[in-house]
Amino acid sequence: MSSVVADTRSNVQIRVPGELRFLALIRSVITMLARTAGFPDTDVDKIELAVDEACTNVMEHAYRTACPKPAVELEVRWEPGRFVVDIVDQGTPFDFSNYVPPKFPDHWLSGRTRGAGLFLIRSCMDETEYESEPGRANRLRLVKLLQPA
Repeated sequence: MSSVVADTRSNVQIRVPGELRFLALIRSVITMLARTAGFPDTDVDKIELAVDEACTNVMEHAYRTACPKPAVELEVRWEPGRFVVDIVDQGTPFDFSNYVPPKFPDHWLSGRTRGAGLFLIRSCMDETEYESEPGRANRLRLVKLLQPA
């Protein structure tokens, strides 16, 4: 079951089943929240792409062997000049310390169509942080800064 909870401090919590068919719901909520926070369309698109890619990675990789797949939780908050999305999952942790970004255009020219997700996430957001508490949860924090008009 999906749920969205908002409070008066510009905080929203989203809990969605860890299945790919719920990505459209996540994108819709994130897009609405980023617009509400005052981001221009180009930044809204970047935030949506980064969150979609991160949630897809959880569902396809962290939850690969899980049955049933646990929920994905998003904690979204915004304050003046800063929009933060925490993506929390119960899946297999990702080893950020050994991540090597793909080299372009060689990545595409060699026929690889996958493996650029984290590169895209980092390209779209101003800050990314990842932490894992083995046996508990993984948290990916995505931050987009709102530039003054």
